[in-house]
Amino acid sequence: MTPSLGRSTGVVAALLLAASTLTGCGLLDGSTHLEEALEYLPSDTTLVTFVDRARIADRLDLGDVRTGASDDDVSRWLDAIKGDYGTSLSPFTGVMQEAAFSDFDVEWEALGSGRSATAWVWKMSDDLDFDKVAADLVDAGYERSGPSSHPAFHADLAASDETGLIGGRYPSRLADLVLVPDEEIVISGRHADDIAKVATDDADSLADKGSYDDLLAQADHQGDLEYATLGFPTRSQGLAPNPGPDCTPGGLALFVPTDQKVRTVRLFDGSTAEKDATADADAMKSYLDDWNERYDLGIAFDVTAVGPAVLIESGFGDRGVLTRAFQRFEGPFGCPPTEAS
Repeated sequence: MTPSLGRSTGVVAALLLAASTLTGCGLLDGSTHLEEALEYLPSDTTLVTFVDRARIADRLDLGDVRTGASDDDVSRWLDAIKGDYGTSLSPFTGVMQEAAFSDFDVEWEALGSGRSATAWVWKMSDDLDFDKVAADLVDAGYERSGPSSHPAFHADLAASDETGLIGGRYPSRLADLVLVPDEEIVISGRHADDIAKVATDDADSLADKGSYDDLLAQADHQGDLEYATLGFPTRSQGLAPNPGPDCTPGGLALFVPTDQKVRTVRLFDGSTAEKDATADADAMKSYLDDWNERYDLGIAFDVTAVGPAVLIESGFGDRGVLTRAFQRFEGPFGCPPTEAS
C-alpha cells in the first residue's frame, strides 16, 4: 500500500545506518503536527515517516468516525486510502473495532528509525479514554508495568491466537505498548520505553537536536501536510542505481500537503552544495523523463535548484506513485547517471 503500511526492510535497514551531516538550530516551535511529532522522536532518529490521519479523514469526510464503527465505515476508509497512504494501524482497522482504540482514534502517526531502534508514536484524539485503554489491554492478556504516568504493556506472542491477534482484537505487532495519557500518545515498539523518556522530557528529541530543520525549511504549506518522509541516506549505501560521486544528496524528503503540489527535496551539504544541487537538477530532468517514459506514468515534474536544494514538484494526484518511489529510492529519490559513472 504505502511506506507507512509496511516499508521495505532493506530501505529501513540502510537508513538505520545513516547519520546526518546537516545541522540545525533547534528552532522548531511545535506549531504544526509534523513539528510536534519530532518532539517525541529520539535525537538519533535518521528516518521519519509522518502521517496526519485526521487530515486525511477530513478530506475523505470520515473525520467523525471512531472505534466501534460499522463495517461500512471501515470499508469506506480502507477503500479510500487504497493505493494512497494510511498509518501502520490502517491494515488492522477492521479487527481493532473490538479493541479500546484503533486507527479511527489516531490524529497523527510518526514512525522513527534510528541506529538502535524503530518505534511508532500515535497522537490520539482528545476524547480517547486512556484508563479504558489500559484496562482493555490487561483484559486482552497484556502484562502491565511501569509508573502510572506512562504505563508499559507487554503481551506474550505465544499467547496470540491462530490469526495472530492478542485477546482477539490487538495485532501481534502491538506486543509492546506504552501509554502517555498526559501527552495523549500511544507508543509501540520493542524500545517504546526509550520514546517514553523523550515524551516525558527525560531524553532529547529530534526537535531539541534540530537536525531536520534544514529539510523542514524546504516545505511549503507545512501546516497542511498529510504525509511526509524525511531521511539522511549516504553515498556509501548504494541506495540507488548508477551511483556517481555527487549523485546522492545529504538529505531527502517528500512533502504531501492536502490538495497542493507534492514536493520532493534533495538537499546537499558541504562547501559545494549549491554547485552540486545545480548539477543534480540538470541530471534529474533527463532522469525523470526516462523514468516517466519507462513506466508510462505521465507525471509532469517541475525541477528547480534553489541554493543547496533541488525541489521537484508534481501534482497532488501523483502522491501514491511518489510515496512508493521513496520505498525503492527511484524516480525523484534515485540517483541519475553522471558523467563520472
